[in-house]
Amino acid sequence: MSEEPEITSVRVTIYDREYTLRTPGNPERLRAVCADLDKRMREVAASTGSVDTFKVAVLAALSLADDLQRSRDELKKFDESVGRRSIACVSMLDRALK
Repeated sequence: MSEEPEITSVRVTIYDREYTLRTPGNPERLRAVCADLDKRMREVAASTGSVDTFKVAVLAALSLADDLQRSRDELKKFDESVGRRSIACVSMLDRALK
């Protein structure tokens, strides 16, 4: 029987609003994620001059989504590179063992 993960309540502040969030994971990781979001929202607000919280949140989400997509693209390129190098290594080993 698998044990249910413990749910922890975490109080955080994002863009001057307090939230109580629940997580089965590491509370410190959740706090760090929320701090990153708060920082991104403040950067967006400062660069756009917007005071509309919803607009700032959407623009921050788009910025974070763009970062995520860039990271995925880089990871895919790295994975493909490792795959090519692995095939090259196997070929070298095959030739050396013959």
